[in-house]
Amino acid sequence: MKNHLQILSIKKLKPLKIIINTKIYLYFLLFIGLSACQNNKPTESTNSASKDSIAVVQTDTVAVTPVSEVSYALALSPNALQLVNQNTGATTEMSFGMQFDDAVETLEKVLKLKPSVGINSECGAGPLKMATWDNGLTLLFKEKNKEWLFEGWAANKAKNPEMKLTNMAGVGIGSTRKDMESATVIEVEKTSLGYEFSTKSDDLFGIFDGAGENAKITALWSGISCNFR
Repeated sequence: MKNHLQILSIKKLKPLKIIINTKIYLYFLLFIGLSACQNNKPTESTNSASKDSIAVVQTDTVAVTPVSEVSYALALSPNALQLVNQNTGATTEMSFGMQFDDAVETLEKVLKLKPSVGINSECGAGPLKMATWDNGLTLLFKEKNKEWLFEGWAANKAKNPEMKLTNMAGVGIGSTRKDMESATVIEVEKTSLGYEFSTKSDDLFGIFDGAGENAKITALWSGISCNFR
């Protein structure tokens, strides 16, 4: 009987022991899981370091002027026209050889004016297509291979005095002979057009309204022309 009770006691204790061991095992797994989460959680010092790092990061910014706000000034130049960016001072050259549409469209944007366009068939160089603006500027185009190409410009008195045309040195329509000779070397000859001058260094021509140093420039041109002598 005693032995039977002992066996019974052992049988009853075994399930209890198993339950206790299972709980201990579950608690052990839970402890490991919590420890792992705590190790992966950023510490306060890590967060502080991140915040500090962000706080000291600096970026260099560059001011960019929208294209619509960029303005240009036009300057006369031998065998070309110069477009000067008023924001940066950079210069872009409109050289001879540009197609009609490209040249006219460019100057329409720069001058914010539309030209009057026509063809003069009586020029010594043959028929020339001309685009003329109120500031006194005329572009001359000659047809080559069925395309009208920019081959010359002429400057005359503007309808508005504030729209005076000059070169990069500030010499232009209305400037004196003294102004011109201080900027470049010229040769002056009296012709049927008046006191006609030309530069020795490049392809620039013009007319003075007199012979003295105070005589004023009344016309300038470069490249192909349509002057009647």
